[in-house]
Amino acid sequence: MNDYQNAKKASYKLIVVEAKNDAASMNLIPRFAAGISRLEIIVNEMDALAIQQSKDITGVAQNKNMLLDQLRGYTLDISGAIHAYASDQKNMELAAKCNFKISALDRMSAAELLDAAGVVRGEAQKLGAEIMANQGITPEEITEFNDLYVQGNEELTHPREAIIDRSSHTQRLDDLFEEAATLKKGTLDRLATQFQRKAPAFYAKYKAAATVIYKRASKSDEPEVAQ
Repeated sequence: MNDYQNAKKASYKLIVVEAKNDAASMNLIPRFAAGISRLEIIVNEMDALAIQQSKDITGVAQNKNMLLDQLRGYTLDISGAIHAYASDQKNMELAAKCNFKISALDRMSAAELLDAAGVVRGEAQKLGAEIMANQGITPEEITEFNDLYVQGNEELTHPREAIIDRSSHTQRLDDLFEEAATLKKGTLDRLATQFQRKAPAFYAKYKAAATVIYKRASKSDEPEVAQ
């Protein structure tokens, strides 16, 4: 949500709080009370969506980084084992294929790391479990390496899925803000005028809560006020 939406949500929440704190005034206009109940449901859903919206991309990125760190470690160890074997066998072509150092792996993008891991994975499969075990790499480690490689390739698509999810959250938030604005202007504001006579203290609180105060990025950096 942007700053203005956050300010609007804060205003709606304050309207709900003031209304729920004055049951006597709410009893005077049942339709107004029903509107407040709907507004409370709307702002609660806004809160839940805002939290989920912010978590989507962050969570995916954290999971991806953890997975790539593990894949990087296995790529380093297994390529080193293959390189050592190749050097012993005077197989310079194989040694060159698996000559990956941590400094180079650290600089690689996710796609580049997966390419490197794919090369190492293929060469390890060619050498077989016995040779790899003699170099210190167990079958269990090979299996874990293979699993990480597969997961890594799958993870490349997840950020886009998360962006799609976040877009759906954004659309739902837009719909909720539109509903809340219509509810306030078309129902609550029109009925609230009665409180000027029936409950003036509540009316003053309602008008104050309905004032949206937000800070727009500008040279003056002065807060703006909207209804």
